[in-house]
Amino acid sequence: MEMRADIRPTAALLEAFRFVIDHRWPCLIRAVPIVIMTGFIAWLETNILARTEFFPLVMNEILYAIFAVYWHRYTLLEEDRLSPDFGLHFGIREIKFAAVMLLYVLVTYVLATAFLAAMGTGSASSILIFIIALGLAFLPIILMFPAIALDQPLRPGYFARRIFEIFLPLLGTVLLGIVAAVGLYLLIFLPLGLLAILMGTTFAEILVSVVASFLVMPLVLAVSVSFVSFLYRDMIGLAPQTA
Repeated sequence: MEMRADIRPTAALLEAFRFVIDHRWPCLIRAVPIVIMTGFIAWLETNILARTEFFPLVMNEILYAIFAVYWHRYTLLEEDRLSPDFGLHFGIREIKFAAVMLLYVLVTYVLATAFLAAMGTGSASSILIFIIALGLAFLPIILMFPAIALDQPLRPGYFARRIFEIFLPLLGTVLLGIVAAVGLYLLIFLPLGLLAILMGTTFAEILVSVVASFLVMPLVLAVSVSFVSFLYRDMIGLAPQTA
C-alpha cells in the first residue's frame, strides 16, 4: 500500500466517519462485549476490588487493546475483514498494544506527581497547561498503535518526525473531532432530556446509559481508531507481509 504525498488529517477523519457508519454493525457487534466487560470491571472495582488500584487500569487497557487491534485490522486489511474467522483475539499484538498505553499512563503519572510536588496545589491555568502538554505529547506515539496491530515495523523516531510534519493540521483535526463528538452527544441526549421530562427520570437515566454505552461510545471509539489507521496508511504505508 503506497503512502500518499498529500497528508490531510481532516480528510482522514471524514473517511473514518464514513467507514464506521458503513460498517456500523461489525463495529457494534464487536464493541458491545468489550463495553460489557468494562462495566463488569467497574462493578468489581466498586464492590470487590476497592483497594486494588492497578487491576482495573490494566484490565481496561487490555480490553481496549483487544477491540482497537481488531478495528485497526478491520479498517485496513481487506483480507481480514472478509475472513469468516476474523474476530476479537487476545495475543501478542494486544499485549504490546496495551503495554504501550500503560507505559504512557505510567510516564504521565510520574510527571503529574512530580509537577504537583513542585507546584503544590498549583493554579487552575498551570494545571490546564500541564494537561494540554501531556495530551500533545501523546500525538507523536499514535502511529505506534496501528503499527503494532498491523504487524508493521516500529520506528518511534520516524513516526514522531512524520507527526510533527503535520502537527498543526493534525491538532486542528483532533480539536474538530472533539467538537464533533460533543455535538453528537448533544444531538442525541437533548431529545432524551425532553423524554425524561415526559416519561420520568429513572426511565431516562436507563435510556441515556444504554445509548451512551452501547451506541455512542463504540462508534466514537471506532471512528478514533479508524482515523489513526487512515493516518498511518497515508503517512507510512503498509510494508509487505512476510510469511
